[in-house]
Amino acid sequence: MDLLLRLSRRCLLTAWLLGSSLAAWAADAVPSPQDSPALARMAHSGRIRVGYIPTPGTFAFQDAQGQTVGYSIDICRRVIDKLRQRLGRLDLTPEFLPIKASDRIPMLKSGAIDLECGGNTNTMARQKDVDFSHTFFNTGLRLLARKTLRVDRPADLSRKRVAVARGTTAETRFKTMQTEQGVLVVTVGSDAEGLKALEDGTVDAYAQDDVLLYGLMATSRLKDLLAVTGPFMTVEPYAFMLPKGDASLREVVDRTLLDLMRSGELLSIYRTWFDGERLRIPMSIYMKENIRFPNKYGIP
Repeated sequence: MDLLLRLSRRCLLTAWLLGSSLAAWAADAVPSPQDSPALARMAHSGRIRVGYIPTPGTFAFQDAQGQTVGYSIDICRRVIDKLRQRLGRLDLTPEFLPIKASDRIPMLKSGAIDLECGGNTNTMARQKDVDFSHTFFNTGLRLLARKTLRVDRPADLSRKRVAVARGTTAETRFKTMQTEQGVLVVTVGSDAEGLKALEDGTVDAYAQDDVLLYGLMATSRLKDLLAVTGPFMTVEPYAFMLPKGDASLREVVDRTLLDLMRSGELLSIYRTWFDGERLRIPMSIYMKENIRFPNKYGIP
């Protein structure tokens, strides 16, 4: 009888502990708005709103079937899979929203998007308004121009018309060069507008991160006449933009990226988009180091 009583008590204690653990897990799995506004919105609506700056052929764009695809979108879909598990919502559905560079921070701050999954340079200035994930790509600012334009140094751009997209690090860099080197800066709303201006001859060059320029050149009707030229003018560490101070969402995103780096899957995704038949851009030493030593370094 005493033995049965002790076993019954032990079973009751085990059940209570298990119930407490499950309750704690459930509370952690579906956070309150105070814990994470973004995760709470997703848990309630069953949707995640993903902003991205269209970058044809590379990081994020719509294919011929109207599907949103690209290097950073492939990574983002892995993040969404983790979020489905975290929230206990296997029906969590992404809503991909093409946006302008100048809109991404205001939209994150207002909650209009939950995550920005394009190619975003992590800068110390932007860190005041948003958080960033671990770096998942490295590139640098160069020029797309006709092959007849030779650029070996910034001074070669004196009195040349250079287009830059509004809200990008290229705009910041060339506003300085406008004063120092006499560059004639033309501000456009997107990469597509910059490429069109170059094709139409209204500008002499388009300034953007080199990997994006290779993607644009591959889609251009004048691709045989164009070249990516000039020295690297900046170093650009790419990361996802996240709402400021949302530690729960940031943890899911960072854990996903770290898992992709450690498993080698990030390398496979890279090769799919940047080292194949259409584009041949071997992985830089900077990106290899980022995979070996994950970081969130922001540039000044």
